[in-house]
Amino acid sequence: MNKQIDRGTRSLSSLPSAFVLPSRDSLSLGERTMAYLPRCADTDTEVRKVAIQIIALFFDISLSLPKQKAYPNDIDLESSYSALSSLEELVSIVRREASVDQTELFQRVVSSVCILLSKDELVVLLHSCTLATCDKIKQSADASIQAIIMFIIRRGKELREADVSRTTQSLLSSAISLTDTHSRQEVLNAISCLAENTNHVVVFDEVLSVAGKDICTKDIPRIRGGWAIQDVFYAFSQHKELALLFLEYTLSILHKEPVIINSSEKGESTSESLADDCILQATMFALNAFMRGGGKIGKQAVEKSYPSVLSGLILKLGSLNGVAELGRNELLRSLLIAFQSFCECVGDVEMGKLLARDGEQTEKDKWIELVQEIACSSSVKRPKDVLPTCVILCNALNRNQRAEREAAAAALSEFIHHIEKEPTLLEQMVEEMCQHVSDDSPTVRSLCLRGLVQAPESHMLKYIQQVLGVILALLEDPNESVQLTAVQCLLNVLNLSEQDAVGPILINLLVRLRNLQVSMNTKMRSNAFAAYGALSAYGVGLQRTAFIEQIHATLPRLILHLHDDDLSVRLACRNTFQLLATLMEVEGLSVLLSKQYFASDRRSDYEDFIRDLTRQLCRLSPARVDSYLESAIQAFDAPWPVIRANAVCLVSCMLSFLDDQRFIAPYFSQVFATLVGRMSQSPDAIVRASASSALGILIKRSNMLRSLVSRYDRADSSRNSQSGDSNTKTPSEFQEQAEGNPNDGASGAAIKGTEADH
Repeated sequence: MNKQIDRGTRSLSSLPSAFVLPSRDSLSLGERTMAYLPRCADTDTEVRKVAIQIIALFFDISLSLPKQKAYPNDIDLESSYSALSSLEELVSIVRREASVDQTELFQRVVSSVCILLSKDELVVLLHSCTLATCDKIKQSADASIQAIIMFIIRRGKELREADVSRTTQSLLSSAISLTDTHSRQEVLNAISCLAENTNHVVVFDEVLSVAGKDICTKDIPRIRGGWAIQDVFYAFSQHKELALLFLEYTLSILHKEPVIINSSEKGESTSESLADDCILQATMFALNAFMRGGGKIGKQAVEKSYPSVLSGLILKLGSLNGVAELGRNELLRSLLIAFQSFCECVGDVEMGKLLARDGEQTEKDKWIELVQEIACSSSVKRPKDVLPTCVILCNALNRNQRAEREAAAAALSEFIHHIEKEPTLLEQMVEEMCQHVSDDSPTVRSLCLRGLVQAPESHMLKYIQQVLGVILALLEDPNESVQLTAVQCLLNVLNLSEQDAVGPILINLLVRLRNLQVSMNTKMRSNAFAAYGALSAYGVGLQRTAFIEQIHATLPRLILHLHDDDLSVRLACRNTFQLLATLMEVEGLSVLLSKQYFASDRRSDYEDFIRDLTRQLCRLSPARVDSYLESAIQAFDAPWPVIRANAVCLVSCMLSFLDDQRFIAPYFSQVFATLVGRMSQSPDAIVRASASSALGILIKRSNMLRSLVSRYDRADSSRNSQSGDSNTKTPSEFQEQAEGNPNDGASGAAIKGTEADH
């Protein structure tokens, strides 16, 4: 047996050492060093002495092992032997129990170890730091944290992203586990050090990821010892080098567009995963902590990034209001808290009041108005930041999410007031807004148009033709709210428009306004009539003839709506009638409009006005009167009872004042039948009453004609019997003659009698 052992020993000794000795990896130097480092700072002297000796022995052994292919350029042998010598010197010192500062001794140990560790060993050491940093002996724990910081400062650049991520996780675990304020603060310093000396984005990502998980799974306010992640946010915000970087990082998430689900088109509703919601929630927690706990350094970072912060908050306010409408209010509340903190941080009390008043209003009109008020407040408080904020928001008009585009358009429509001294930016904004009046969101279209109209007056003439072109297009928008905006904006911009700009599109404007005058929306009707009147200033020169034709085309409708149910429509029609009257060339019209009954809201006064007006209108050409009658008869089917009643009154008065019986005969039968039906079947009392009155007028008119024809027939028969004239006319022939001579004295007297009756 002994001979066999001897032979085995001799055979092993003949092999190279690499086949006999263990590899360096098998020593697990990273884990073992991290395990013994806390003991190097132990309160017990003997423990410290032994721990340092063990660490020195480990590295002595490691350098005695054959050089591995895995570390061709990783270990500098010269530096390593020098560090080992330094470590052995420290061992001698502790053996002699020489008087030496314990802190300095520990730092020298760490310094030597930092050189002796390979890259992979360093990574393992950092990954396994949690136990050491949470050591039961506070002195050892604090020393371990200092060692980690030293390792990161000296060799952090060697770490890969995955290494940084895992190290961050380990340090966060330490921060969460520690309840001692000082020790936790030291770990926070280590995390800040890691972010400063490695890839800070990776560190921030990991911190925010952990924060998001905590927010979604834990009751944050009840965490024992406070929420450690919030302390990390505070640490970043107070760090001279990291504060601005962390703020920019959180803003990048705030500005990040949500992923659109189930559609590749703009404007569809968005759906964020639960994980994305948690990250967004964590981002807003981070911003809130940054604004409140950043102190002087954090405030300086916010001031420097003001445009990006404000625009990010505005855009996300729009985005999250869309989510809140679905019943998910948590994100919106978190954003509002962060927004309030921002207001306090920059000292904008007025903006804070606006948020407190209307922040949780999720109706679109409300939050759009809030965004506009925020933009106004910011413009007044910080005029120098308007330009960069507008640049960011102009770019945001091209985003995929509809609510963010709406928020951007709302803010820009207000900011445009305040860029009079920035012509280049104004030109960019006008161009962007003109492009986005074709956006698939009606709100964006309306807001962009409002913004265009509210450009500084000193620059408006330059863009007036573009703006009028946009208004003309949007007057035919499929969305009624956009049409209303276009009409209102037309009224505003006409004050600044010259003939050269309006003239080429005048008739098109009039035609499109006529279509809007029958809208069920009272605001639309009143503004459409008002705009029609405002355009009268441009019906001159080459446009005059065409403009007058448009006036006569809309006159019956204007007359009918003089007694509209809505006061604003009545006032608009009266004002427009007065503006158009001078162009219509109707005799005596200006006198009628100056009488008291024209401005009266009483129905009897309106009917008196109609009778006097139609007497004047019936003197116009037959073609003109015919067009009036056709338009008025069409209004018998108007959706408003009062307008139907007005149409009945207008038609009956016109028919009663017309002399040419051949002309009115076709209308009599049509109108009679309609009035009989209305009187018996209409559910509206005002229509039945008007129909009854109109029938009385028309029957009296018809009876008068029969009486007139009968008198002529008797007179003719008497003359024929006396003279035996062979040219005797039959009664029917005489009736035709009477109808063909409306200006006959008897006929005229009869008509005057009828007029007097009415």
